Amino acid sequence: MRPVPRWFIGICWVLAVLFSLSVGLQINDPDPVRWMVMYGAAGIAVAVLPARRVFAWGAIIVGLVAAAWGAYLGSQVFDQLAISDLWMKMSEKGGAVEVGREAGGLAIVAVGLIGSSAFRATRA
Repeated sequence: MRPVPRWFIGICWVLAVLFSLSVGLQINDPDPVRWMVMYGAAGIAVAVLPARRVFAWGAIIVGLVAAAWGAYLGSQVFDQLAISDLWMKMSEKGGAVEVGREAGGLAIVAVGLIGSSAFRATRA
């Protein structure tokens, strides 16, 4: 197996920092604990991913949980929102915009973790 490239380590650490910052941003959310746990788990999973290939399994599991949760939330507001609504004021569409934004955040977690885990699984 080939070694892990430095650019991959950099991407993992950038994602880890961004997910960790997301933990702090959830403090003003109506239900902060579950979001803090999700973003915290994502931050830890992607931070340790470059260290050993076995950690790819943990990142895949967190990524799949995020994908399933995001799909569930997205299905609740799929017919109520357009993509452009996610950048508009929340008062214009009510709670559907918040749910759509949460689904988008989970999609970022899912793509980041599943994609980086798939890459890491092919390296030594």
